[in-house]
Amino acid sequence: MLVSVESKTIMAAHGKTRKNRFGDLIAYSNHMHNHRRDCIAAGLVVINLSPTYENPDPFAKGLRRPKFDMLKVVADTVRVFATPPLRTSPDEPSDQLEALAVIVVDYDGRKVSKLVVEPPAPQPQQPIYYTNFIKRIADLYKARFIQPTMRTD
Repeated sequence: MLVSVESKTIMAAHGKTRKNRFGDLIAYSNHMHNHRRDCIAAGLVVINLSPTYENPDPFAKGLRRPKFDMLKVVADTVRVFATPPLRTSPDEPSDQLEALAVIVVDYDGRKVSKLVVEPPAPQPQQPIYYTNFIKRIADLYKARFIQPTMRTD
């Protein structure tokens, strides 16, 4: 496999879940790079902003959650995923992803989800912004797997 993207979600309980999802991405990156060192391993994390999210699973019906300042909680969660170094070369540590994106949504578990584009969602100048994520994967793919054409002039 030349490129692989692992997707994760953080719907509620951000404090403990963000650490678990971060660990999941490290394990995934190690797994991919142990099988193929030059594989471009990327991660996509969807983070829920809704303070009223209700898990649709039967065990969670009626579950009461404490009230939090979700803008601050989500900003802190986004920051966790904005800080790790990204791998540029196959010689770098196998536990680092080559690309990472964060998407923020507002989803209460009942109505249609809405994409959040204003902060705390990543902004266009940030590496974890979705468009930058796609560009990084494409640039790395080109550099690793597409041989430059030989000039004959």
